Amino acid sequence: MDHFFVNLIPNGYYDYEENEVLPAHELILRPLLLCAKECYVYGLQKDTELFQQCTDILSFTRNRYKLDLKKEVIEGYEQLWNATGWQRGSILIFLEPEKLKKLNIFTSCYDPRISENPNSGESAAAIKFCKDIVTKEKLIGLCFSASNGIEYMKVYAESDTLKELYECASLQALSSRSDSIYTQKTKRRKLPG
Repeated sequence: MDHFFVNLIPNGYYDYEENEVLPAHELILRPLLLCAKECYVYGLQKDTELFQQCTDILSFTRNRYKLDLKKEVIEGYEQLWNATGWQRGSILIFLEPEKLKKLNIFTSCYDPRISENPNSGESAAAIKFCKDIVTKEKLIGLCFSASNGIEYMKVYAESDTLKELYECASLQALSSRSDSIYTQKTKRRKLPG
């Protein structure tokens, strides 16, 4: 096992807009980014509206963009985090193991699990870079999906740390079936007349 998943929104809650403010932004992303050493965005194409919306918080470095963590990078940039369908590549956040442990972030996450298909939905270059940083710098690497946006994140770490984090997530994480943070939108029918 070189990683595990946790959902950031409960299973079944997929009817959100890409520019919508979600509880995960403040409950999970903000604490992570406040403690992060670095954050990178892969696969963001310069000719897209999403790129144009984010130029003031990004700087190009090699084959990726570095997010300026000294600036506000969530509020007003929800589409960057929520984008699905490969509108951008994977987003990586790196932080020290002790900082992640102190955040108790898994209390706002859902359904931890191990996947048999670890690179599905991710930029191959992002996964390689993430694993290299985890190994060389002994950091935690968090990967936000290129294909599924904010629905889940993958946690990468050295073996012992990863096992400890997985046990912690298994104990602390919420179940999608008993969620009380997200509420399904009720769609009202327009009646004639």
